[in-house]
Amino acid sequence: MSLRNRTEFRIGLGLLLGGLLLLGIWLGSVAATSLSLLRQARQLQSLAARQPSEIDPEAVELILRGTRGDIVKLRRRVGWLAQLGPRLGAVPRVGPLLADAPAWLTLADTLSESGVVLWEDVSPALHALQSDASATASLAEVLPAVQEDAPHVQSLIAEARTAYGSLHRDWYPQSVRDPLDKLGRGLPLLYDGLAWSTVAPALLGSRESPRTYLALALNEDELRPGGGFITGVGEVRIAGGEVLSMTFRDSYAVDDFSQPYPLAPEPFKRFMGLDLWVFRDSNWSPDFPTSARQAIALYRPGHAVTITGVLAADQAAAKALVDALGPLRVPGESQPVTGDSLLTYIYHAWKPEDGQMNGDWWRKRKAFMGSLAEAALQRVQSGAVDPLRLAQTSLTLLEEKHLQVYFSDPAAESLLAARGWDSSVRAPQADLLLPVEANLGYNKASARIVRRAQYTVDLRQPLRAETVLTYTHTGQADHPCEMRPRYDPEYTQMMDRCYWAYVRLFVPPGATGLRSDRHPISGTLLADPQGWAGEAIVAPPENGCAVFAQALFLPLGEGTALHFSYTLPAQVVTRQKDGSWLYRLELRKQAGIKSLPWRVIVRLPPDAVLLDASPQPSRSAGGEVEFRLTLRRDTTLWVRYR
Repeated sequence: MSLRNRTEFRIGLGLLLGGLLLLGIWLGSVAATSLSLLRQARQLQSLAARQPSEIDPEAVELILRGTRGDIVKLRRRVGWLAQLGPRLGAVPRVGPLLADAPAWLTLADTLSESGVVLWEDVSPALHALQSDASATASLAEVLPAVQEDAPHVQSLIAEARTAYGSLHRDWYPQSVRDPLDKLGRGLPLLYDGLAWSTVAPALLGSRESPRTYLALALNEDELRPGGGFITGVGEVRIAGGEVLSMTFRDSYAVDDFSQPYPLAPEPFKRFMGLDLWVFRDSNWSPDFPTSARQAIALYRPGHAVTITGVLAADQAAAKALVDALGPLRVPGESQPVTGDSLLTYIYHAWKPEDGQMNGDWWRKRKAFMGSLAEAALQRVQSGAVDPLRLAQTSLTLLEEKHLQVYFSDPAAESLLAARGWDSSVRAPQADLLLPVEANLGYNKASARIVRRAQYTVDLRQPLRAETVLTYTHTGQADHPCEMRPRYDPEYTQMMDRCYWAYVRLFVPPGATGLRSDRHPISGTLLADPQGWAGEAIVAPPENGCAVFAQALFLPLGEGTALHFSYTLPAQVVTRQKDGSWLYRLELRKQAGIKSLPWRVIVRLPPDAVLLDASPQPSRSAGGEVEFRLTLRRDTTLWVRYR
């Protein structure tokens, strides 16, 4: 080898060794940064599991800033390499994962910056809570800072949602998909939470302009379209997020017949003999905004009051919220009230001590509601509450319509509607099924009714549909069927009564040609001596939906089925751009019902080929697609075929 060649070889070798050294330093730096990120992620996970009183705000800030710094370093060092990922998408087995590299970096970048900004805004609230300040007062203090940063953080969250949507989630193991699914649910909530910061001041009020909310206690044992009979009402006044006063009383106590009342909906008159529409019966509509506005209009508290919003909770919500809050110390009770013991406490508190159901007992029979509400408020103000658990519980209750919220502020109400948390009823551009049941029998027998539903839709022209609602009364007591108000010494005895209900079926606008079986009810069993002829009727449309109605009467231990057959409008099936056809069905759940088992059968046109469906069908054969599901929240089914 010549001298020149040896020199070139040494130079090349030196460059190669230098390059390898630099690569090693680069890889080591990336590895060190990655390990630092992993360590900080574990620290954050550990802190998140603690109670607010146990969290050191300064420690959280150090970890968040450290995480943010490491991600900025990582993006600077490997960002250029990650951008090559999409070009490697066709690589066998790992291509989609490589293609996700830019999305992962974007998620890390946007979420870490959001975390730092938001922590700076909300950490004073944690300091305040640890200094025994109330949660609502602490929230009011940090809102201005959150409002100021909201537009910037929302833009970061929007970028994160776009990156999340591009991930090939199906390619990841379940251990990765689970936290990814949580992230997918959390990003919209965070975005909406920032939007709420803009309307919160108007909802929280101020010392100069307090806000008053109605809190409705619903009893689903006496099921009504809006969730349950309105058994109690609270009036809650807040200013700057602080509760100034809270009163709770029997819903009967707000009647003032010196003022005018409208006529009650016709079924109240026909079944129960009621002429006037009063506050406790105001939730006749399954659309909660409509029912809430009606409740405000019929509220007669004996003093002038402007209502900012309405919150309604049934017994299922009360149990879940007590579980989330923790044991409640109720005056006069030797043991704390928990979610498991709540109903036992209510039944015992309602029961007349000496068995005498006199006027004094009647006036005081619901006094326990005020005691429970006061105990819950004290628990919240004590700070001994897991806010994350309480928030998660509240979201689940909103989605399942055990908790319903209405705001008179249009901006706040539109935010509820955007997330589907307003318990509204709207006519969709699809097929629709919403059975709505109203117990009109002066009893608590709804608790003894087992319900099932079946829907069969034939997509051949004309589009025919049949809904079958099955009801079974599980009560076993031997009582005569009498339509009259009366109380029993034990609350649960009022469940073992014959069942009278008015059932409405909300279907898409344009549904026509109703046919039904007959369910006549004798005039001796109704307030109206003419009784019920038996056929289902076409009721007035509501909220843009067509409505069919039928009467239901069940003696104890018996069952029956209501059949509705009708023709659907053509627009429930739509042609897609690729030439396929899409049928969509929105199954909606009535507030107050815990769950409803459904069997849905979709019959395809002759020679149609099923392309896909959601959720996963339980059966698909012979031109039929069958779904079986237990409805706990509103759900959309769809079938696509060619």
